Amino acid sequence: MKRIFFSAFLFFVVLPFCNAQSDSAAQAAKLMQLEQLLNDDLPGDSSLWSKYLDRQWYIVDEDGNGLTRKDFLQSFRPFPKNVSGYIKITNPVITFHGDIAVVHYVADEHENYYGNQLHTTYGTIDTWYKTDTSWIMLGMQSFEIPALPPAIKVADQTLKMYTGTYRLSDSNVSVITLKNDTLFLQKNQRSPTALLPETMNVFFRYGDARGRKFFVKDDSGQMLMLERRNGQDVIWKRIK
Repeated sequence: MKRIFFSAFLFFVVLPFCNAQSDSAAQAAKLMQLEQLLNDDLPGDSSLWSKYLDRQWYIVDEDGNGLTRKDFLQSFRPFPKNVSGYIKITNPVITFHGDIAVVHYVADEHENYYGNQLHTTYGTIDTWYKTDTSWIMLGMQSFEIPALPPAIKVADQTLKMYTGTYRLSDSNVSVITLKNDTLFLQKNQRSPTALLPETMNVFFRYGDARGRKFFVKDDSGQMLMLERRNGQDVIWKRIK
């Protein structure tokens, strides 16, 4: 009798749990289908977007601009001649809270731009709410995921101009050395890291897609190393 009661208890407890899991999986699949359909209609057709965007929908785009639903829909234009592309939704993560869903994904964009094959990715966060008949998007935030540029070849004679010891403060010193056609940066006795040239005087490090090192001279002719991130410079002066 106890065994029968326990089995019945498991049936009534586990079955609703399984049904909830199944419903969440179905809703997640529906949302991802919608996300892909919307991205497939970029940038030329706003009719599908208009159907699924809440009247108060708002976006912060990859350039940091805030757009209302009206402004966003009015921005739709077909690709120019000799330009084409597509976006594939990847790495989705969906969080449900009742009838609210927050969808995180990477928009993997490929574009043919006048014969140039371009590739970039966007981190995207969308907030949806469920109605009796559909899902409606309330807001979106998108940012372009930084990527490293290709390194170019710079002559050793130019690279040697940037070597030396640079000081930020009495306790912050960086040493730039040249080894096997590559500049290395060593800060405060830490391990040296390679600097790869983006231009003749602009360098980047592997693993740091947003930061750059600029080597320039000030008005007096003193060599400076500018550590630039998001338009802000930290200035190191070379010790004479």
